[in-house]
Amino acid sequence: MKNQFAVRKPCANCPFRKDDKAISLQPGRREQIIEDLLSGKDSTFHCHKTVYRSDGRNHDEDGNYQPVDVSHCPGAAAVARKFGRDTVMVQVASRLGAIGHDHYDEALEQTLEPEDLNIDTKRARI
Repeated sequence: MKNQFAVRKPCANCPFRKDDKAISLQPGRREQIIEDLLSGKDSTFHCHKTVYRSDGRNHDEDGNYQPVDVSHCPGAAAVARKFGRDTVMVQVASRLGAIGHDHYDEALEQTLEPEDLNIDTKRARI
């Protein structure tokens, strides 16, 4: 579980950064990710830097995603917390003592604010 929480702040181009370095996603994709995390539909969202490693370790020989060494996206986790709810995996890790409640505090100051996203509160269950 240690590697799953190794990344504590958003990467240089995390889509959840609040500055102009964030990579662009399809319209509505950031909202969909956060809504799915807040509603519990998804328990986590993995950091793209750890999913697409240069050595290909998280994909099988046919290119299918087979995660063996990924980390939770601190940007997505921080934005979810700003909506008042930790992701399911952050809740589990906190309860097991694997991470502290302050684990993503540095990410909070670098990520989008709730008003920056057009979240469907019904879909997000908030």
